[in-house]
Amino acid sequence: MIRLHIMLNNRRRFIFPAAMGAVLVLIAGSANALAAPTVRCVPSASLNPSCTGSTTYPTIQKAVNAANDGDIIVVGPGYYNESVTINAAITLLGAQAGNDARVDRHDPAKESIVDATGKGSSALYVDEESVVIDGFTVEGAHSYGSPSPYPAGIYVGSYKYVQVLNNILQNSSTGVYLYGAGQDVIEHNLFRNNNEGGEVDSGYGIFLNGVPYLVITENEFTGNKAAAIGSMNETQDASITNNTSENDGSFVIFKDTYWTHFSNNHGKNFGHTGVLPVLPGPPPIYADAAVVIGPGNLFLVISNNDLEKGEAPISNGIAFTTVFGTSTAPNANWYLNVINNKIERFPGNGIVAEEALVSSTPTGTLYGPGSFIVGNKVFDNGLDGIFIEGASTYNSGIPLDDNEAEGNHVFDCHDTSTGTGTLGTGNTWLNNTGNLSYPTGLCTPR
Repeated sequence: MIRLHIMLNNRRRFIFPAAMGAVLVLIAGSANALAAPTVRCVPSASLNPSCTGSTTYPTIQKAVNAANDGDIIVVGPGYYNESVTINAAITLLGAQAGNDARVDRHDPAKESIVDATGKGSSALYVDEESVVIDGFTVEGAHSYGSPSPYPAGIYVGSYKYVQVLNNILQNSSTGVYLYGAGQDVIEHNLFRNNNEGGEVDSGYGIFLNGVPYLVITENEFTGNKAAAIGSMNETQDASITNNTSENDGSFVIFKDTYWTHFSNNHGKNFGHTGVLPVLPGPPPIYADAAVVIGPGNLFLVISNNDLEKGEAPISNGIAFTTVFGTSTAPNANWYLNVINNKIERFPGNGIVAEEALVSSTPTGTLYGPGSFIVGNKVFDNGLDGIFIEGASTYNSGIPLDDNEAEGNHVFDCHDTSTGTGTLGTGNTWLNNTGNLSYPTGLCTPR
């Protein structure tokens, strides 16, 4: 598939017809292009010289209904109260196509606004693969009491190669919901205040449900009260990098997620504007950390992230958590690596592997062989810097190396497991620094 990038010398002086021309040149020059696509305009032919009266439509849905695979639909600035089903492999370009949604997108008069208010469904429902959605403001999607369980600004159901680029996704139940899709790209979007309607997955910027081979990069999240990103139900091979989060509930929820990297992301003020449950229950389940690692995960890498300040219930920076319940299966949460993260000013712990009791048996959240916690900087948290709660099979056999923990209010390093590891714990602590530790000497002062 050809990825359509509109190259601009100055994004703040974006000229819509010129960008459209760039797309046409790219497609026409492709060795795989068999015929020039049809350009369709909403609502006026003046948007692009390729449009005529017969390829001009009053609504986005009418243009989509007329489109064939490979066509391009150009949507001008304006307000479109629609719930659009996209059932062809098309490129859908809003008035801000090519303009990063995180930069200088403050004038609604310059936006193509797709608002699903009153429709009871998603604003843009993708029902085909190889769809590009670029340069819109998308809002107002929730069920309004209808049977639709997962309305979202953009919903992608089981289709590959979808690109969501340069969009503002706001004031919906969920910004983008991917269900069983794959090899999709979500880039340069702004997700804000997606908390509407009280549906099953309200409060998320992005919700992933069984999605393989995914790239989420260089997006901004703010005010999404469950989490910026929720990854559940056998999502795998995702790359989540270089995103920012401020005033969201959590940054990311991992449950039953495989072979995924969460790296080089920056977030702060988690829970500051309130929280929504990450699962509605009953009883409802609330996150307890900026990075929540529930049961059933394999081969996760959490690396080089900067996490700063939470408010209860977002008490911890990174938590291998029991909020979803616990698993007694010995293959749950193997090969989970926490590397080179900076975590500071949470009311609870910086990094914690929690323990619960199942039928009076201690059960933990992190299986040691193949997992490690290395090179993290954990400062000024309200409880412990790094805390491994004691358990039997779980929360032991973990190497913890080269971590720096300072200024944490209870212990910098804390391990209540038992075994043949360092100082009688079940884990190996090597070359960690910290002034206060239990057992004494687990970490050493600088």
